Amino acid sequence: MTKQRILLVDDDPDILEVNRAFLTNEGYEISVAMSVMQTLEKVSTNSYDCIVLDIMLPDGSAYELPSKLRVYSKSPIIFLSARDQLEDKITGFKVGGDDYMTKPYSLQELSARVAAHIRRNMTSDGLLMEFAPLSINLKTREVMLSGRVVHLTNREFDILRLLAETPNVIVPFTRIYSLVWGDDGMCDNHLVMVNISYLRKKMEKAAPDIQFIKTEWGSGYSFSYPPIRNTLRAE
Repeated sequence: MTKQRILLVDDDPDILEVNRAFLTNEGYEISVAMSVMQTLEKVSTNSYDCIVLDIMLPDGSAYELPSKLRVYSKSPIIFLSARDQLEDKITGFKVGGDDYMTKPYSLQELSARVAAHIRRNMTSDGLLMEFAPLSINLKTREVMLSGRVVHLTNREFDILRLLAETPNVIVPFTRIYSLVWGDDGMCDNHLVMVNISYLRKKMEKAAPDIQFIKTEWGSGYSFSYPPIRNTLRAE
C-alpha cells in the first residue's frame, strides 16, 4: 500500500525532527523543507497529500505560499504558528490555508488533523454534481459557475459539497463544523461563518445575480436550488 506523503515546513530543525519522527511512526512518508524557496522546489517536483507550514520562515512568510503552491498542488495546507490572534487565523484562511494550529500543539492532534484533511481530500472518480449553472466535480474538486472556474480552498469546497448534498434543507452550524472540521467538540459558529463568507464572495464574483447559499438565521445554512435571484447577500 502506498504511503500518504506529507511535506513539513519549519525553520526550526528540532521541531521538524519531532514532527517528522511522530508522523513517520503514524505511517506517513515525510519530506521536509526549511524555507519558502525549498518549499516551492519540493512541491513543483513532487506530489504531497498534505502540506504543514510554519508561518515565519527565514526568506519570507508562509502566507505568501498557498497561491504559489496551488499552481502545482491542491493538497490541503495546515498553518502552524505561535500567533493565536483571531486576525492571524482569518488571514491564514483568507490566503488559502485549510487549517490553522497554534503552538504549542499536541502531536496527536496534528496527526488527527492531517488525517482528516487527507480523508476529505480523497474523492471517488467520475462524480459530478450539477445544479445549472453550477457544477461541482468531486474527482478534481473543481467548481464551475456560469462558465467560470471558482477557486476554493479545500475547506470551502467541503462546505459547498456538504450543503449541495441536501438542496433546500437546513444544515445546522453543528453539523457543518463536525463534518467539515472533523471536530465533534464545541462548535465554532464564527469559524463556520468566516468560511461561508469567503465561499459566498467567490461564488458571487462569478455569478453576481444569483445566490446558492442561503443563511438560515439562528440555525445554519442551506443550498438553494433553483438559486435565489436578485436578493441581497446574507451576512
